Amino acid sequence: MGNENMELNTANLIALIGHSSDIYFKDIYAGSEKAIKVTLAFIDGLIQKEYLSNFILKPLLESPYLRCAKKEEEIIDLIESGSLYFPDEKKLLDIDFVASDILNGNAVLIFDKNAAAFSFNVQGFDTRNITEPSNENVIKGPKDSFVETLSTNIATIRRRIKTIDLTIKEIIIGKQTKTPIGILYIRNLTNESMVDEITKKIRSIDVDGVLTTSVIEERLRSNKFSPFPQLLYTERPDKFCSNLLEGRVGILIDGLPVTLIVPATFVQFMQAPEDYSQNFIYSSSIRLLRFILTILTLFLPGFYIAVTSFHQEMIPTQLALSIQISKEGVPFPAFIETLGLLIAFEILVEAGIRLPKTIGQALSIVGAVVVGQAAVDAKLVSPAVVVMIASTAISSYVMPNQDFSNAIRLWRFIIAIASSIAGLFGMSIAGILLIYHLCTIDNYSVPYLSPFVSTDSMQFQDTFFRLPLSFMKNRPANLKTKNNKRRN
Repeated sequence: MGNENMELNTANLIALIGHSSDIYFKDIYAGSEKAIKVTLAFIDGLIQKEYLSNFILKPLLESPYLRCAKKEEEIIDLIESGSLYFPDEKKLLDIDFVASDILNGNAVLIFDKNAAAFSFNVQGFDTRNITEPSNENVIKGPKDSFVETLSTNIATIRRRIKTIDLTIKEIIIGKQTKTPIGILYIRNLTNESMVDEITKKIRSIDVDGVLTTSVIEERLRSNKFSPFPQLLYTERPDKFCSNLLEGRVGILIDGLPVTLIVPATFVQFMQAPEDYSQNFIYSSSIRLLRFILTILTLFLPGFYIAVTSFHQEMIPTQLALSIQISKEGVPFPAFIETLGLLIAFEILVEAGIRLPKTIGQALSIVGAVVVGQAAVDAKLVSPAVVVMIASTAISSYVMPNQDFSNAIRLWRFIIAIASSIAGLFGMSIAGILLIYHLCTIDNYSVPYLSPFVSTDSMQFQDTFFRLPLSFMKNRPANLKTKNNKRRN
């Protein structure tokens, strides 16, 4: 705030933050013959008044030791020695810290003569109850999720990870919002240089407020011009804790129910927490299916454009005749049909997100069935293109992470346009550029495509397939953890 020269007293504090009607300053007279003035400051609506009354004001005015105090210094000494019935208290000598604590929802007792104050954590504002995750479905696992309160989220993690090595660093970000950011990692496990680099980047954030995760994400991204996510987000505590145990760093933001995990790799976006709670044979089958469908949704539109426009000789005769018959009467070439339907699909997705849930579901049905069928009957598109785009769209929904799915959808357009220009050669060039782009992303000395770029065959135990948990004895080598063994 820049008020180093202001003395800590009630008048200066009122001048600093007393302009709002919800901030209360109440004079209380304590000590012998009620001759010592103490000022109580708090924000109405952010404190729990029962705590304030029963554990602070009542002993301050009724305790026999405090009632006999004749000087302000005596009351300060008694409070420091625990005469008030409240464990979470701290002494403050700086007016900036006092103002910050009041704005955070604490109650403060101010002693003007000694330029001192005591802050009490009596926060009592309403919070959302812990509920089932809304964006990450739980099939076989815990049903709790993160909420908007930082302290509640930290307690949720503490319930799962009870090691003394769990370390939490708190940083305040935002000139106006003063948002607490929690950096979590396991000491004696996580790479300290990675923790220091992440902490340094977060401390360097200079913004007015932290109201979305993008403020943190954009600063921590290694490649700011890549559409692919480089931080993993989750609202599930079990997923968050499992990544901490791997040796990664977790980030909690006060006011947001979404957490961030650093660093993230390509493989992580193809994994789901349920992969580890179900039979490894079934989980491996589903994992392999995700990789196949990711390739399908990425290249199918471009491949269709390439073979129908440039390489008709590659299509079997019967299939070529079927496609040609379905295109009869359609005035547009294949790439116009494909790109048009891809754009229409993106419009439907965006409209479904923005509209209320009930209307959004109806819009999806109308857009997919009624409009699609009407477009075919009107000879605007061919049935073959509709089936191909529908397969592409459905395949894009198998990815567990929405940010990664969005990046794949963007590259799908790039590959389709390249295919419409140069056929399979253009599609191949676009695919090579995609792989090159992914190879250039490096997250805190962790390659984005690891472990595919590793020569250690043991790193492939949790990629295309998920081996039995008893086989996974080592943590990912690319994280350079202090302890590489999950089990001896």
